[in-house]
Amino acid sequence: MLMIPISHWEDLTEDEEVITALQEVYGDDVEKLDLLVGLQAEKKITGFAISETAFFIFLLMATRRLEADRFFTSNFNAKTYTEEGLEWVNATETLKDVIDRHFPDMTKKWMRSSSAFSVWDSPPTRTSWIPLYLRPAT
Repeated sequence: MLMIPISHWEDLTEDEEVITALQEVYGDDVEKLDLLVGLQAEKKITGFAISETAFFIFLLMATRRLEADRFFTSNFNAKTYTEEGLEWVNATETLKDVIDRHFPDMTKKWMRSSSAFSVWDSPPTRTSWIPLYLRPAT
């Protein structure tokens, strides 16, 4: 993915509680870090609800998924979708459009940004992502 690998826990997150928990589980060897744990611990991109690594993985997989899906390649036609269905698909530009179509009250109340992947206006209360059994004893 052409990303710079981390060499210290501080490269992954600034959250001291998370760093302490990672050190307790993995020591100082960042190479032992599990992908899913790392994705949860990694600092989020400013204005987004996901981390940089999660974003790159999403981009790679979404592209591959679309290229491999016959409904977006060889069967992307009116015979498969009907004329009305094809117009509906072609008029949809973003995930926000899809959410707005089905849940207009939700987008009006909480999603003021142009992207469904940006942080929404009413985020849940911040909680620790570290399970209780992995947190350092206090």
